[in-house]
Amino acid sequence: MARELHRLSTRGIESTIKKGTECYGAHNDGGGLVLVIDRFGARWLFKFTSPVTGKRREMGLGALATVSLADAREKASEGRGLVAKGLDPLLERDHASAEAVRGAVTFEQCANDTRDILRKKWTFDGAVEQWDRVVKELGDLRTMLVKDIRGADIAKALAVFDDRPTTKIYALSLIRRTMETAVASELREDNPAMTSRVGRLTSLEYKGGNNPSMPYSDVPAFVASLRKKTSRAARAFELLILTGTRKEEVAGMLREELDLGKLTWTIPAERTKQRREHVVPLTHRAVEILRQQLDMVDCMVGEVNAHSRNPVATPAHVWADLRSPRLSHNAFQHLLPAGVSVHGFRSSLREYLGDETSVSWNTAEETLGHKVGDATAKAYRRAPGLAKRRAALQYWADFIDGSSNETANKIDKTSAAQGIEEQAA
Repeated sequence: MARELHRLSTRGIESTIKKGTECYGAHNDGGGLVLVIDRFGARWLFKFTSPVTGKRREMGLGALATVSLADAREKASEGRGLVAKGLDPLLERDHASAEAVRGAVTFEQCANDTRDILRKKWTFDGAVEQWDRVVKELGDLRTMLVKDIRGADIAKALAVFDDRPTTKIYALSLIRRTMETAVASELREDNPAMTSRVGRLTSLEYKGGNNPSMPYSDVPAFVASLRKKTSRAARAFELLILTGTRKEEVAGMLREELDLGKLTWTIPAERTKQRREHVVPLTHRAVEILRQQLDMVDCMVGEVNAHSRNPVATPAHVWADLRSPRLSHNAFQHLLPAGVSVHGFRSSLREYLGDETSVSWNTAEETLGHKVGDATAKAYRRAPGLAKRRAALQYWADFIDGSSNETANKIDKTSAAQGIEEQAA
C-alpha cells in the first residue's frame, strides 16, 4: 500500500523537471495526490470524489516551490481523512477561510465599509465627517471584532454621549447600520444594536424635538442685522431665509443651477432631501444677493489672472472664493442667535404663510420642496406651481423688508379661488 501511495520521489521529481517540456503533464503519487507540470510551473493537486455532491473535484495544495513532497502527502492524507468522514475538503476549507475572515473584521473596518456604501445616498456635505467623528468616539468598540459585539458593549460605547442625547441617537443609528452590514456580509447572524434591545441597557431619551425656529415676527430684524455684515456667509444666510431652502442646498449651490434671467434656481434631484428636482423662484432681493456674490468672485478671479502667470478658473460653486472652493455648511452657525437653528427658518416661513397670507396649504408645502398629495394627485399635478410659489416667496420677502403693508395679508381673488380648489383636490 505504501508503494501505491508514494510513487514519486524528490530526486525523481527534480530529474523529471530538468527534461523541460517533455515532462509536462500530470504525475500521480497515488491516493489522489498529483503533481501537475506545465508552462506555468509545477503545482500539487488533490483529486477526490465529493461525498457531499458525488462529483469529482480538485483542490490545489500549493506550488512545488513552496510545498514539498512530504508536505503535499500530509495535506492529501488530511483530505482523504475528511472524505472518509463524509466531508468535502474544499467545502471545509472554504468554511475555515470564512471563519478566518469573520474573526478578523473589526467594528471600525465594518463601519468604514458601511459609510462608503451609504455616502452615495447622502446629500449632507458634512455627513462623512460626522460619521467618522462619531466612530472615533466609540472607544473600545472600534477595535472589537464584529462577531464578538454584544448589547452591553454597545451600551458602554454609547455612555460617552449621555450628555448629548441627539448625538447618542445618531451613534446608535450608526452602530445599527454597521451591524446590519456585518449581518449581510455573514460576519455574524444577528444585530445586537436594535433600539428595542439597547434601550433596556441605556437611556435613549431623545430631547431634540423639532428644529428650534425663530418667531417669524423677529425674522425682519434678524435679516436686517445680517445685511450689516459683509461676509459671504451672511449673504448666503439671507438667501437661505428668503428661499426657504436647506443649508446644504445653499452651501453647495452651483452656478449652472441658476438662471437669473428667468429668476429661478434649479436644485438637481441628487442635492435635495426628497431626491427630486426642486425649482426655486427667486425674488428680486435674492437675485440681487446672487449677482453681488457672482460679481465679487468674478472680479477677484479677473484681478488674479491679470497679475499672475498661473491663471485660475472661475469656481463652479456660487459661494466659493479664492481661498476655499465652496462654503461650509457650518458657516452659518456663528451667525445664529441662541436657541435657534438654521433649519428652523423654514418653519418660520411656513408659519408666516399659514398665519398671515391666503396662500394655499399645497403651495406653502411645495414652496418648501415638500411632496404634496398621493400618487394619483401628483400624476395629475404635473406643473410645478412656480407662479404661486413665486408669489408666496415675494410676500415673505416684502414682509422681511417691511414693505408688505396689506399685500402679504391677502392675495387676489383669482389666486384665492385657485387655492381653495387645490385644497379641495
